[in-house]
Amino acid sequence: KEKDITLDISKELGKLIERNLGMKVIYTRTEDVFVPLWERTQIANNAEGDIFISIHANAAKPHSSTKGFETYLLRIGKTDAAVDVAKRENETIKLEEQTHQYIDFSDAKKIVASMTQNSAMKSSEFLAEAIQANLSKRLNSKNRGVKQAGFHVLVGASMPNVLIEVGFITNKDDARSLSKYQYKREIARGIFEAILDFKNKYERK
Repeated sequence: KEKDITLDISKELGKLIERNLGMKVIYTRTEDVFVPLWERTQIANNAEGDIFISIHANAAKPHSSTKGFETYLLRIGKTDAAVDVAKRENETIKLEEQTHQYIDFSDAKKIVASMTQNSAMKSSEFLAEAIQANLSKRLNSKNRGVKQAGFHVLVGASMPNVLIEVGFITNKDDARSLSKYQYKREIARGIFEAILDFKNKYERK
């Protein structure tokens, strides 16, 4: 299940960051609990985090040949595929017990949502590119590149932010890989190395 895969990766990534960089890691969850999308961003903002990373596993039609990893920025999706990914991830709000006023990604509101991210957009782009490059070095799967779409979980984040889709659980090869501890550890290491690249670039300034 996605929730198990992503939690394993997040915990492994957190350990790498804390042990090697001495940075404090704030998790949106450390066990099998559901956290509303809006609350995840709020946790990051309240902690005054330097970066916000949302880790997910993708899906396509059952037994689809679609596979690979991709990293998203918060912008309005340019392709149908990107819009579909955002739609699936945003449907998580149906699991939320309390109603929350999420932004409507249409017309003027979606432009405002994009504008709020502009101050961190360049650094978010660098982080996304670094994640894809480092994962590509470590994973035997397709590099699907950096994309953009409207994700509720990223709206309002006051720091550089990205959403990572680590693979397709509907693809037998990706699913087999994502079930293995070593593969999930390689994903965590790739993301960690991207964070190190980010830190080296921006801390000098």
